Amino acid sequence: MRLNGTQVIINPVYSHLSDFVHSLPAIYDKEGELVYDERNQIRFFTVEGRTIVVKRFKKPMLHQRFDYTVFRPSKAKRAYLYGMKLVELGISTPTPIACIETSRKGLFYQGYLVTEFCGDPDARILREEPEKHDDLVEAIAQFLVDCHEKGFIHGDTNLSNFLYHKETSGYHITTIDINRSHFSPNPSKKECLESLFRLTHVRPILKRIVTRYATLRGWDEQTAVTIVMDKLEHFEKRKKMLKLR
Repeated sequence: MRLNGTQVIINPVYSHLSDFVHSLPAIYDKEGELVYDERNQIRFFTVEGRTIVVKRFKKPMLHQRFDYTVFRPSKAKRAYLYGMKLVELGISTPTPIACIETSRKGLFYQGYLVTEFCGDPDARILREEPEKHDDLVEAIAQFLVDCHEKGFIHGDTNLSNFLYHKETSGYHITTIDINRSHFSPNPSKKECLESLFRLTHVRPILKRIVTRYATLRGWDEQTAVTIVMDKLEHFEKRKKMLKLR
């Protein structure tokens, strides 16, 4: 059983940042630049002339605290471990620096993820102009194919979780917010396709990405689109029913 305190895992490449990482639970609310404050918080810190991103996850409910103490890794630890796995697989994600887990009264209390900074914009521009940006559609479809063929299934394929920048060979895609993801050595066609429905509720752009994804995999395009759209319809209906309760 844990005691009150802090557990830290640091990427060996960043061992020189150990003092900063260990100080984060104490300084988080006092220093850095708050750039996101909703369910979770994100702050930018400048350390040794570089920008470091620190995400503090929302404090979990009591049953989740018990769960993260006894049965499974916290969101922070999963995000760190999954990020390290993506780096190993050659899938672009902000390089993990560390994860921090604090405990109180023997139970997990709060988690932090520390990563390198990536200042690229996210792909939500496709929702605003669903008939444009052919190159970006192509890049995201190729990126998703690469992820799935390497056994990585993103747990939240929202366009906001895919960042991009232009290179001479096309767009480079980087993925974030991966703590709900999972790895499968040989994901099925159904599993791959159904994971795509969260990309966006804007049907025209979702259809374009799924169609290109299916083409790249040699799958029937219309069947693929039907599977994804059916999954989205089911999700939206269920969400609407829950709101009415």
